[in-house]
Amino acid sequence: MPAKYFAAWMIPIILNLILFQQGFAQELAETRRWIGFGNSYGDYGEKDLDGTYSVKGLANEIMMAHKIFDDGTAFGQALLDTRFEKSFEDKDGNYHHVNTRVFHSYFSYGYGRSYEMTNKLHLGGTVDLIGGLGLIVFKKDYILASGQNLKFSEKFGFDILTGYQMSIFMDLNNYWVIGWKTAYYQNRLYLEFGDTVGNLNHMHSNMMFIGTKLGLTDCVPTAYVQC
Repeated sequence: MPAKYFAAWMIPIILNLILFQQGFAQELAETRRWIGFGNSYGDYGEKDLDGTYSVKGLANEIMMAHKIFDDGTAFGQALLDTRFEKSFEDKDGNYHHVNTRVFHSYFSYGYGRSYEMTNKLHLGGTVDLIGGLGLIVFKKDYILASGQNLKFSEKFGFDILTGYQMSIFMDLNNYWVIGWKTAYYQNRLYLEFGDTVGNLNHMHSNMMFIGTKLGLTDCVPTAYVQC
């Protein structure tokens, strides 16, 4: 990745981290951090194509900190890596192979709660609005029906991510976190291949995650107390 694109992606991430730490470092909150893996879904189309083609990709996430405060306010900051790869033949017999990857840094803001079922099991969930910035990396192989092969080399673009997400989770031993989330996006990626513009609509994703919980513990282990 060229240095200028790497820097353009890292600058908003660093700013997000600074704002996140300064804005919430002094307030008590349940804080969860996790790594998530799942799938993303959408469709792909071009002006000269007859209709759109469904796409399915991979979604990986690092939730750097998701906080739930006493009043139910939830705030998070995460890194999202989404990959789409689609091959298809159009009605004229031309072959298309489109490869797209997007790196997002995003904030989430919403409402969440967790409830104690037993001493070792808490259940909870959140609903959040999300917004962030992203870097798109994309390329395409295009083989005409005549056999001519056109290769569009790797290019870069920028993206604004908006949408909302819902998650449910359980805390085990007040430390481990396991959960599931689904997100819905207004995320249309514009991909330029010569004089042709492709539209990849990233619509939603489903993801499992696992991580740890910090803060507001109701039991502190000591030599005399086992949590």
